[in-house]
Formats: sequence, structure tokens, C-alpha cells
Amino acid sequence: MNGQRFSKDKARRNGFYLALAVCLVAVGIAAWSTYDAVHGYLAPVNEAVNQSSLSKEQEQEVLSGQGTVSVVPDRDREDPEAPRQSASPEPAKQTAGTVSRTESSEEPESSAAPEIEPEEGAESTVHVNAGVLYELSTELISPVESNEAAKAYSAGAPVYSETMKDWRIHTGLDLKAENEEAVAACGNGIVRSAYTDSLLGNVVWIEHGDYDFYYCGLGENFQVKEGDVVTKGQQIGVVTAVPMESAEGPHLHLEVKRDNVYLDPQTVLNGKE
Repeated sequence: MNGQRFSKDKARRNGFYLALAVCLVAVGIAAWSTYDAVHGYLAPVNEAVNQSSLSKEQEQEVLSGQGTVSVVPDRDREDPEAPRQSASPEPAKQTAGTVSRTESSEEPESSAAPEIEPEEGAESTVHVNAGVLYELSTELISPVESNEAAKAYSAGAPVYSETMKDWRIHTGLDLKAENEEAVAACGNGIVRSAYTDSLLGNVVWIEHGDYDFYYCGLGENFQVKEGDVVTKGQQIGVVTAVPMESAEGPHLHLEVKRDNVYLDPQTVLNGKE
């Protein structure tokens, strides 16, 4: 009987110690879990505080205007695991308490072409066709050897045409000339176009300053082309025939315009326009 009671007491004591050990283990596990959770929560906060803190030397540099401090967005401090956008190519900076953005102070270079000054003592010059210059002739010459008119400018009045057999306005000046006679430029200028017209034949259009000269009824082979700069007296073609005036013999048909308005070529050649 005594042996059985002793065995029961011993078993009861052993169960108590076992239960106590289990409780201590459970308490230890709970304490560790609580510590780990609190440490994990405080670590990002402490890191952010440490990163945003300035040393005394840095504070002095900022206050004196010699140091800089980067501005960290609030959203990065609140959530360190949040994805961050790439930095701007020109980040904002705070210098001595003032936020500023770096900007280039250099002004873009001007791409305008420099003006070309005329030579001293030269005749008046005029800019044409994107910077091409030519000397503006002060006097004009007759395009053919003879300055005799076969038919004058009609100034808006209709005249009878022997070729077309009708009455029509004569918008140019017909100068007598021999077949295949050389035709010269009346002054310095630039060729605006060389083309063929069904009524006027082969035409060379030359700009002489403010005036547009149309040399009509030239030979088949153009001796100048668009964009050529010509000088006074330079040959630009030869006399052949003007289709709408073929019955009137060989001559040069000359037309002159200013601001797209017909003028009397003889008056312009004489310098009276």
C-alpha cells in the first residue's frame, strides 16, 4: 500500500513539472514573437529617421549656404517597400533653404544667315533667290542692235494683228532685228525662267531689279537657265519668230512688267518709268 501511494505522488509531481515546462516554453515563444513583430515595425521607421537626419557639420553647411540636402518625398518615408519612380533628369535641389531647379543659362545660337554687305563703290545691289546678289544696273540697253520699233506698246488699246487677223491689245514692244541676230540682256539680273509659249515662242524671263523682262521669240536652244545671274549685254539667245506675229517678219517681242502689271518697254528702257 505504501509503495503504491509513493508511486502515485511521484507521478503527480512529474506531471506538474512537465506542465510547468510546457507553459514556460509557450511564454518564451510568445515573448519572442512579440519582440520580433515590434522590431520589424520599428526598423523601417528608425532607418528613415536616420537617413533624414543631418549631422551637425551638414546642418552648418546648409545654414551657411555651402551644403545641399536632397528633398525626400513623404511617400517614400511612409512606405519603404513601395516602388519608386526613376529620378527626374533635372531633380529639385534645396540650397540654403531654397528649392530651385537647374536651368541652362546659355541662349541658343541664332541660325540666321549673316547679311552680305555690298562692296564699296559698287552699284546698288538687291537680294534675290535666298541670298543671291547681283549689281543693279543704273542704265538699261536695247536687247538688239537696232532700237527701232516695228510695233509699239498699245497701252491697252486694241490694234489689228496681221497674223491672227483680229484686233487685240499689244502688250509688248516689237523691235526690228535680223533672223538669228543675237539677243542681249538689257541689264544685270537673274533668270527666273526659260520656257516655251504657244503664242510667244521660246521665252526667257529675267528679273532686272523691280522689273520683269520677257524676251520672246528666241531660238530653239536656250542659252541661259533658271537661276543664272546675267550681266548687261550678255547674250541670252537669238531672234527667230513669234508664232502669233509670224506674218510681220523677224523681230524681238519684248514685254515688261512691274508688280505683275504691263508697262511700256520703251519707256522703261529710256529710264522714264
